[in-house]
Amino acid sequence: MPLESRRFAKAALLFLFLAFVAGAAFTIVRGAGIAVPAIFAVEHGHAGFIGFLVNIVIGIALWMLPLNRERYPLTQGRYPQWAPALCFWLLNGGLAVRIVTEPAYVLAMHTALFAIVLDLAALAQVAAIVIFIAIAWQRVRGPSHPAPGVR
Repeated sequence: MPLESRRFAKAALLFLFLAFVAGAAFTIVRGAGIAVPAIFAVEHGHAGFIGFLVNIVIGIALWMLPLNRERYPLTQGRYPQWAPALCFWLLNGGLAVRIVTEPAYVLAMHTALFAIVLDLAALAQVAAIVIFIAIAWQRVRGPSHPAPGVR
């Protein structure tokens, strides 16, 4: 498994663990009769969906999609090394900033600075997905030398 795929997969496993710990904590706290602000459920969802699911999908896709040796001969068909690294840091950096900043913004800090930080975190995640699509798009193609009967 390439380093880039391992990085995404391990981040996914970390976020899966954090999402389940947070879910258990919320259940215990609510069981004790303490209200949990709704924004924490949103962040719990971000950790599970983006943190786990999107990271694992990107990691496995980078590993399993067919190589494109014609386009990337220097990297044996994979992709420029900076692209998945940048994708990883934008996706997970944006997610971490959002998980920390969004509850503070919603619950107490309705300031322009927090709004700008949240906007930048969201844009970082969009940029990460654009980079991933650019990587994957080049690898999702028909065979260069199809066998008879293969389209």
